[in-house]
Amino acid sequence: MEEVLKLFASIALDPPGSRIARQLAKVQVSSLLRTLFPGDLVVWRNFPEPLYPVERKGLHEMDFQPDRVLQTGSDLAEVLRRARMQQAASLVEHAERYEWVILADPGVMALRNWDHLFENKEGDVLVVRDEKRWIDPSLLAIRGRIFETLVRRLEGFEVSQAWADALNTTIETEGLQVEDFERGEVVRVFEEGVGFPAVLNASVVLFKGGAPENQAKVAFALHMMKTFGDRDGLFLDLLES
Repeated sequence: MEEVLKLFASIALDPPGSRIARQLAKVQVSSLLRTLFPGDLVVWRNFPEPLYPVERKGLHEMDFQPDRVLQTGSDLAEVLRRARMQQAASLVEHAERYEWVILADPGVMALRNWDHLFENKEGDVLVVRDEKRWIDPSLLAIRGRIFETLVRRLEGFEVSQAWADALNTTIETEGLQVEDFERGEVVRVFEEGVGFPAVLNASVVLFKGGAPENQAKVAFALHMMKTFGDRDGLFLDLLES
């Protein structure tokens, strides 16, 4: 089967004194590389040190400096919304080289290869929905051929409008064909009623909804389990030696 090339783009912004977004982004990229993501990865970051001291093939790290000092809460959300829009606009000229452009928060992690989630899809946009069936902007896959159209429509919204509202309104008014990612394959970890078995069986997990500290802890635990876990406990033996 022919490989479908994808572009994965994420933004990691840490307020002063925090390293949570950096940790989430590093786990995110490591998880994608470990599961053989077929394409390129772009990470915008506002911290000076790179995610990896040694260059990783297919990973492009871009320095991004917000126009204000980051604070937690609504201010951070507004800055992130601006950054998302700027990043999307910067990808327009490259989008048609890819079958899919994936926009994600750093709290998105691959537990196993997820190429199968893009097979036999006819939609223009693949989405994850919350409990109210609202599109979750934490993870969005857009056909490369319509990416510019979607971005240009988003640029018409007021800067103050929430990213989720802008996305939902644009997708609805443009008449784009929207498909949900396969049920059970993409799981929102902190969603009410989601159990640990559902998380372990997923291909991709989203950490949105939990406290940032908890997101980082769960991401690290899952990454260590997937990377070093084995039936014979070899890693545990190495730690104890």
